[in-house]
Parts: sequence; C-alpha cells; structure tokens
Amino acid sequence: MGSLSHTQTQESIMTNKNPFEIRADVLAMAKDYMDKQVELNTALFSQLLEAGKKTMDDVPQMYSMEELQEKAKEMYSFVSSKT
Repeated sequence: MGSLSHTQTQESIMTNKNPFEIRADVLAMAKDYMDKQVELNTALFSQLLEAGKKTMDDVPQMYSMEELQEKAKEMYSFVSSKT
C-alpha cells in the first residue's frame, strides 16, 4: 500500500469517478476559487476604504451563479481537453 506515489493514488481516485462526480468536483473547485477571490477583494477593499481611497459605493459584489457556472465550465474544459 505504501508503494503508490501521491500521483498514482490521485490517478486511481480520478479514474474511479463518473462524469457527474467529476463535474461536481470541478464545480466545487470553481466555488472555492470564486470564494477566495471575493475574500481577497473584500480584504483589499477594506484596506482601501480605511485609507480613504474607496467609498462604500465601491463595495465588491458577490459573484453570480452565472459567473460561477462560467468559471466551472472554464475549469472543466481544461480538465476534459486531451492536449
């Protein structure tokens, strides 16, 4: 059991997933990515607000479901490409 490398283990896990599970994983990755972007943008906004360089009118908006779906499609197309 200990002889499998991390990459081999990941490949085994990935090959055992059906297309629905893979798409669900990619959607979760896209959500994590978008959540992190919102977190970073909010932190930057807070710093700029304190420095007087931004106003409350400039508050970063949460991503939409359409934006999340587009990010997931972008990530899935990368995973599903054969090159």
